[in-house]
Amino acid sequence: MNIRIRFPLAAIAAAISLSWSSAAVPPPGQLFPEDTLVIVTVPAWPEAKAAFDRGNYGKLWADPAMKPFRDKLEAKFTEKVLGDLEKELGIKTADYLPLLQGQLSVALLQNGWNLADDKTEPAAVLVLDAKDKSDQLKAKLAEARQKLTEAKRPLRTEKIRDVEFTTVVLEPMKPKPGAPRSKEDEDDEDDKGGKTPKKTELTFGQVDSALVVGDSIKAIEKVVAKLTGGSVPSVGDTAEFQGSEKAASFRGSYAFAWVNVAAVSGVLGAGADMLRPQAAALGIDPRKALAAFGIDGLRSLAFSAQQTPEGSFGIFAAGIPEAKRTGLFKLIAFEPKDAAPPAFVPADAVKFQRWRINGQKTWAALESMLSEVSPQLGGFLQMSISALGKDKDPNFDFKKAFVGNLGDDFVTFEKAPKGRTMAELSEPPGLTLLGSGNPDQLASGFKAAASLLPTGGEDPKEREFNGKKIFGLKMGTPGQPDSKLLEVAASGGFVAMGSSPAVLEEYLRSAEGGSKPLKDAPGLAEAAQKVGGMGTGLFGYQDQRETTRAMWEALRQGGGLGKMIPGSNPQSTKAMDEWFDATLLPPFEQVAGHFGMTVYAGSWDAQGFSIRGFGPDAK
Repeated sequence: MNIRIRFPLAAIAAAISLSWSSAAVPPPGQLFPEDTLVIVTVPAWPEAKAAFDRGNYGKLWADPAMKPFRDKLEAKFTEKVLGDLEKELGIKTADYLPLLQGQLSVALLQNGWNLADDKTEPAAVLVLDAKDKSDQLKAKLAEARQKLTEAKRPLRTEKIRDVEFTTVVLEPMKPKPGAPRSKEDEDDEDDKGGKTPKKTELTFGQVDSALVVGDSIKAIEKVVAKLTGGSVPSVGDTAEFQGSEKAASFRGSYAFAWVNVAAVSGVLGAGADMLRPQAAALGIDPRKALAAFGIDGLRSLAFSAQQTPEGSFGIFAAGIPEAKRTGLFKLIAFEPKDAAPPAFVPADAVKFQRWRINGQKTWAALESMLSEVSPQLGGFLQMSISALGKDKDPNFDFKKAFVGNLGDDFVTFEKAPKGRTMAELSEPPGLTLLGSGNPDQLASGFKAAASLLPTGGEDPKEREFNGKKIFGLKMGTPGQPDSKLLEVAASGGFVAMGSSPAVLEEYLRSAEGGSKPLKDAPGLAEAAQKVGGMGTGLFGYQDQRETTRAMWEALRQGGGLGKMIPGSNPQSTKAMDEWFDATLLPPFEQVAGHFGMTVYAGSWDAQGFSIRGFGPDAK
C-alpha cells in the first residue's frame, strides 16, 4: 500500500511567496471543513516575521557573522526549489513576495481517505491572503496562466461556486542520472519494469483577496464555500479543535499547528484488519492493541509559538480526556509535585529534568497494557521477571525488591560534553536517578535485572567510594570499542546511575555541601514562573549556549555531518552538507550571545497534557 500526498513542495513555495484579509478570510478553525486532519497556520505573516526577527534565533540568523553560511543556504534554496518552480510553472518567486500580507494556512483534509482503498488519498489545500494587494494578486495569476499557456502546459478552467479556477497538470520530476531510487519509486514500477507516470493536478484560483491552491477539486470546493459564505460544517466547531485552541493558546500566537488525532486514529482503526495476518503470528489483535495502547483516547495535538518583550514562548498540548486516559497515557501520567532541581544537581549542569512519575503505578500500567495487547507477551514478561536473581538466590523476589521500592521521582542531568567526537557529543557526562524510600533494596533489584541488559555475560564489578558501594555493569560487547561501564550506587533517597565515574562520585559527595547548586542559578526561578513554576510535576532546564557550543564547533571544524557520523550514507550526508555547509559557520564565540537558557514545565488537567516552554531573550 502506497499513501502519497501529491501536494508538491514547489507549489507550497509558490504560495508562500504570495498570502488572509481580516475581513474576507475567516480564521483557520472556521475556514477549513470538519474532515480536516492537520492545520499549520501563520495568522498574520508580517507580524510573524517581525516576531521571529525579535527573538534569539531571528537575531542569530541576521547576524553578519552568519552571512557566508546564510548566503550559500539561500542560494541553494533558490537554485533547487525556486529554480525548479520557475522551470515548472514559469513563475518568478521574487515578483510575488510583496503580496505576502496576511495569513498563511496549509491544511490536510481527509477527503475520503481510506487505508483499505489505494485510490483514496488525503488532500492538501493552501490559503493565503494578499489583503489590500488583491488587484496585484489577480494580475499575477493572470500572468501565470498566460505563461503556462505559452509553454503549452496542459490546462483546464472550471468554476467552483462561481469562482474561476485553473488546473495545471504537473509532470513527475525525473531523477537525475545516478541518483538513488527511493522505495516509492520502486513501488511505482509496472509489471513490465517500466515507470508508471505519476502526474499531479494542481488547481489554483482567487477568492476576493485570498489565493487558494490545492490538489483536489472536492477539497477546494469546501474551502471556497467557507470563503463565499457557505454553511459547510467547520473543524473549529469540533470538540477536538476547541479544546486545543484553549490549551495551546492559539489566540495571540504568531504561528500554530494542530492535528486531529481522533480522525487519523479512525482511519487507522478502519484499516487495522489489513494487519491481522501479520499480527496474528504474535498473538496480537490490531484493534485491541490500539485500544490497549490508549491511542483511541488521544483526540488532538497542538503547538503554538509566541514572542513577547520578555522572550519566546512555545506551548505543546495533547488532548486526552481523563475518562479515556489508558495505556501509554497511564504510563506517563504524573502528579503536581515539586520538580525543582534538588540540591545535588550542580550549577554546571547544562541539562536537567525532574519528572514526578509514580514508578509502581507505571509498572502496573505497563503490565496491564502488555497483557491486553498480547496475553502471550504478558505471560512471557511475568515469567522472565519471576526468574530474575534466582540464579544467585532462590528466594530472591525481584518485584518486591525492585518494583516495590520504586518511588515517584525521576531525575536526569547532564554536563557539557568533554570533546567533539560524535561519541562524546551523544553521551555527555551525567546521571539518571530513581527516587526510592529504600534505595539500597532498589539497587539490589537493579543489580538482579542486569541479566536482561547487554552486558556480555559479565558479573557486576563492585567498588567503594565515600562509604558507599558502587557496582558497575559492562554494557555492550566486552573488549569492543562501544563497550562502556554503567555504574550504580544508592545514596540520599535515590539510586544513581551513569557512565561517568567523576559525576557519580560528585553526587555521592554532594551531602557534604560546598558546591553551588543549579537551583540558585541567576534567572532560573524567574524564568520558571513564566511556565507555571516548578511544582507541576515536570520541570526541565537547558543551557543552550553550552549545549550548542561543542556541536557547533565539531560541525564547523569537522567538515559537516558526513564526516562526523560513522557509517552514514555518503549520498545523503553529501546532499545535506551541500545545503548546510557547516564549514562556513563562524567561530561559536562570535554568535554565543544569541543563546541563553530555556525552561519548560508539564502538567495534566481534565482535558489532557501540556508543556509550556520559555526562553528569555539572551543577554
